[in-house]
Amino acid sequence: MISSRQLEYFQAVARELHFTRAAAALRIAQPALSQQIRKLERQLGLVLFERNNHRVELTPAGTALLEHAERILSDLTAVEEDMLGWAGGVRGRIRLGAARGLMLQLARVLAGFCRTYPAVEIELSELNTQEMIAGLHMGRLDIATLAEVPAVGERSLSWHRLGEEPLVLVTGPDAAFAGRTSIAIAELDGHDLVVYPTGSAVGAIITATLATAEVWVRARFESRDYTTARALASVGLAAAIMPASVAEAAGPPIAIVRLEPEPVWTPTLARSATRRPTPAQTAFTTYLVGHPEFTDTGSIGDISID
Repeated sequence: MISSRQLEYFQAVARELHFTRAAAALRIAQPALSQQIRKLERQLGLVLFERNNHRVELTPAGTALLEHAERILSDLTAVEEDMLGWAGGVRGRIRLGAARGLMLQLARVLAGFCRTYPAVEIELSELNTQEMIAGLHMGRLDIATLAEVPAVGERSLSWHRLGEEPLVLVTGPDAAFAGRTSIAIAELDGHDLVVYPTGSAVGAIITATLATAEVWVRARFESRDYTTARALASVGLAAAIMPASVAEAAGPPIAIVRLEPEPVWTPTLARSATRRPTPAQTAFTTYLVGHPEFTDTGSIGDISID
């Protein structure tokens, strides 16, 4: 039978794709790690890694095992943290995925939560919505603040809408549209725009909005970061569209212009519906949903958050 230790060793190599780095992360000797991986391969009768002098790659069997390993190790961690919670007080670790457009509000929520629950460790990752949904499915994340509501019929996630917020146009103080309070989407036709990469829910909303209006824009720059997009817009290199709260935050001088019709994004709290939440996870979801930083719409997804 495969042990959890073997899965931990395998997972480390699969993530690093490098035996020396994986051994350092595990704090064991590299020859000992290689021996354990060879033992696991003999036990399964499979080759899990393709090795040569320059790189290590997962085989198809290794990729399949990694999916199982991620889920099993995540479940074991959840069991341990659940029992610790029953043993006395709320404690444990929460692997939290965060949409970049929510970082200002989320930082203030985390400050209060960490004061209230000092024994809970937060492991924070800034990711796009596609990455977070994949992380929830694979067991790499416990909770995520998505930039959109999950797809209709998504039964593997529990989710709760945190509200809605308009997306606004940001330009330099002396750039086109700077003197306007609002413009029609159609007026963006032919203009330069900062775009967001594939996987960004806000980027997808912007693309759909422009397509509906039959507007063509030139993708002058691509950025994963709203701060970068805002900086590029502030000096007139290209306009950018982003959540209003991000545009209104402190930073270089800009002009903020409303769009008509007004696109909106829907911040959403999500977790796996197939794994029982730990006391720490339940405490966090309850704390965040009830926090004044977010407008609770009361709209619950396919399965409500406890």
